[in-house]
Amino acid sequence: MENVTCPPFDSSYFRYPLFTLVYSVVLVLGLPLNGISLWIFFRRLGLNSVPAIYMANLALSDLLFIISLPLRIYYFATARWPFGDAMCMIPGTLFSVNIYSSSLFIGLISLDRFLAVVYPLRSRALRTPGFARLACGMVWLLILALGIPIALNHGTNKDACNVTRCFESYSEKNWKFGFIILCLITGFGIIVPLVIIALSTVLVVKTLHTRKVGSTVFKKHKIIWMFIMNLLMYAVCFVPFHVAFILYALHKLKYLQYNFFNAQTVTMCLASMNSCLDPIIYYFTADAFWKKKHEDTALTSMKTVLQDQ
Repeated sequence: MENVTCPPFDSSYFRYPLFTLVYSVVLVLGLPLNGISLWIFFRRLGLNSVPAIYMANLALSDLLFIISLPLRIYYFATARWPFGDAMCMIPGTLFSVNIYSSSLFIGLISLDRFLAVVYPLRSRALRTPGFARLACGMVWLLILALGIPIALNHGTNKDACNVTRCFESYSEKNWKFGFIILCLITGFGIIVPLVIIALSTVLVVKTLHTRKVGSTVFKKHKIIWMFIMNLLMYAVCFVPFHVAFILYALHKLKYLQYNFFNAQTVTMCLASMNSCLDPIIYYFTADAFWKKKHEDTALTSMKTVLQDQ
């Protein structure tokens, strides 16, 4: 009788210790950073500005993912899932919800900052707290609608050693259904925001270099740096994961011979790290745009807290 090597002892399951380490780091760093940021947005800034509204929703999205990490850490540390099929849906769904809601909120932040720099007067009617709340509400409704089929595609299964698994080993039927959903949400939830962020960055840099904008050279450089950081973080965290995931899905559907399993694993870690990096967006956005009203109160508190972490 052929011996069966049970995960995680098989060498192909290197991702178990890798995920355990990465998720632990994200939990330790992301929970206080996003928690403090959300507290500042609500208690100090009062959600009275457009950037604060967008960034508060981004921090909330990160926190929803982060509070599900103990379940993921337990699973990848023990290679067992004792919590049942329904609980298996929650972490997987919150990961997807975080990826696509964060993507859309980052796109809204970039669009708002683009309008503030390039069209400061003509965009006033759009750049209002009421419009920002409406846009965030539409994002959450869209993500909720997408979360239902994503949740239905997650569940537990038994491996060859009769051990209950979660987050893996989907059936061919699930891969076919999941691939359709993946392509749809990649197009709308990743490519569209990427185009918005890239175009906003290019146009803002061009505007600040060619027009006599009412800002010091130092402040112009900070604004440009904020847009570049935003674009780089987005490109590193979200784009590689979706490229690798689509290629891996094509392999599982037998359209590609090469197995992109390792690439999918590493890029998924990068996507998860985004929850720790989002506070950088808060810092640069605050530093570049909020000095007029909150420099001596809430903004100073926020920057001090983030620098102390």
